[in-house]
Amino acid sequence: MFSSFGDHEKLIGSLILNEQIPKWIRKDLSNMGYKLTFREKTSGPVNAIYFDRQHGSFWGGSSNFGEDYGVGW
Repeated sequence: MFSSFGDHEKLIGSLILNEQIPKWIRKDLSNMGYKLTFREKTSGPVNAIYFDRQHGSFWGGSSNFGEDYGVGW
């Protein structure tokens, strides 16, 4: 894990996860040796649109941390 701010501290084997991650996933990751940290929000607003040229369609997704949305036409 690399910090986006400050001294860019490297914490090898560490993951910051959303507090809503199910217990079975937490257990599996811990058993793999990861050091887990949990936070309410693990990212800022994230929006993305994928242009699927093969099928002539758009795929969109947004985080649920605000009034986030993706629009394509």
